Amino acid sequence: MEKITLSICIPTYEMHGKATELLTRSFNMLKKQTFKDFEVIISDNSENDIVKNLCENPIYNSLNIKYLKNSRKGISANTNVSIKNASGKLIKILYMDDFLADENSLQDIIDNFKGNWLVSGCGHDTGNGKIENIHFPKYSKNISLGKNTIGSPSVLTIKNENILLFDENLTWTLDCDYYKRLYDKYGKPTILNKVNVIIGTGKHQTTHHLNYFKKLKERFTIWQKYKK
Repeated sequence: MEKITLSICIPTYEMHGKATELLTRSFNMLKKQTFKDFEVIISDNSENDIVKNLCENPIYNSLNIKYLKNSRKGISANTNVSIKNASGKLIKILYMDDFLADENSLQDIIDNFKGNWLVSGCGHDTGNGKIENIHFPKYSKNISLGKNTIGSPSVLTIKNENILLFDENLTWTLDCDYYKRLYDKYGKPTILNKVNVIIGTGKHQTTHHLNYFKKLKERFTIWQKYKK
């Protein structure tokens, strides 16, 4: 059987009561994609069946959803479960509060993917109906200091070969650490200088639920990890 081209990996949880609203937005945009050769991998560590029920809704049958109930907590561990169960040639990370920018987003990834990893531009949805704070990624050597010049993992697509996993000891700096390891293994990413994904911002974000000392500890952890 021909291997599917793209796996969309979405780690999920209750998201402070916003799971249905945010995933419905993302699923609806996935349904509109002009590129159709993809599967959706849901790794869900919710305490309830809200996400499961949404995934089983017949209106989303065309998304080829593979639902996985996952008891392991933490965004890194949850993302890793989805990655390990992806069968596509390429893996697109998409956090549950984020969504693709338009109906050609997946086709743009396929058309521009070269090498082993690609990162794209993004916009930010602050909940007022406007897309703001447009960001285009670049790689910086200071990324190992926790200075994220690339963006959320939702801007990332990687080749599904000898794949790296996220450090499960990290939450806030998991993306900086991951980009650093990708760079060390493969060099600079292909950059898609187009807004390809929209990042959902608000009080539900993990960054608002971690205290200052936790953030400081993680920055120190990755600094120690990569200092020469």
